[in-house]
Amino acid sequence: MNWIFLSLLAPLFWASSNFVDKYILGKYTKGIFDFVFFSTITSWAFFAAIILFVGTPEFNIYSLIPIATGMVLIYSYGFYGKALEQGDTSSLVILFKLIPVITVILAFAFLGQTLSSNELIGFVIVLAGATIISFEKTRGIFIKGFGMILIAIIMWSVMTLFIDYGLTKMSFWDYFMLDNLGSALAGLTMFIIPSIRRQVINGIRTARIGKYVWFSWNNILDFFGQMSVKKALAIAPSAGLVTVVMQVQSFYAILIGVLLTLLIPNIIKEDISAPTLIKKITGAAVMFSGVYILLV
Repeated sequence: MNWIFLSLLAPLFWASSNFVDKYILGKYTKGIFDFVFFSTITSWAFFAAIILFVGTPEFNIYSLIPIATGMVLIYSYGFYGKALEQGDTSSLVILFKLIPVITVILAFAFLGQTLSSNELIGFVIVLAGATIISFEKTRGIFIKGFGMILIAIIMWSVMTLFIDYGLTKMSFWDYFMLDNLGSALAGLTMFIIPSIRRQVINGIRTARIGKYVWFSWNNILDFFGQMSVKKALAIAPSAGLVTVVMQVQSFYAILIGVLLTLLIPNIIKEDISAPTLIKKITGAAVMFSGVYILLV
């Protein structure tokens, strides 16, 4: 399958999942740890299904990479979920464009990679776009949820480096299988700390069928998003090209936010006033151009 199509498909799954996350957080969860734990409930099923499909993976020292990235992904949902509780979904999704910038900076700082003039220019442009999106003139501070989403973005940037490296050491399906194993194991670790365990158990005891249905559906969206992007990374000429194409997620999020606000405002309601939409689209376009210069 063409890597461009996969790179366009993954952010569509994730943009849809972002709004499902927002809905779940407001209606079904007992707290952020309950949200994080239920985000792992289908990981064991996905892990078992892939084993049935492709067989048992080969375990070696490099197997720790996908297991670790799977666990970090789940832990990052805690910061991501807090950001969604506080802020506007589509605005926060646009800030995902900081991921390639931070990834390049981390590669420069820890892997000894050099920064070209294009990368520096792209870095400045992306930050300019992020400022347009994240700064609220009326309040004189960053948008709600900015700090939490920034922590999640840093975690995802680190993951990007490790995923790109890990896929050079094993097959796509082995990596994807072990990544799901890591996500499943992350859910189990939430029973270690008593305060977190109490919230998770309370969430399980009070859960009704709707909660399981919505989380399962959301996890399926995320599963196909993860599968699409990892397959794209495996077959694309470079990870940078995949990252650029995936920036369409912010435009998906803006469009979905408008449609949901118009169709079901009692469930999802975002600020879709003309000034706000202009700010979002302008910021997203500026950041997209910066990412393009940065990586292409």
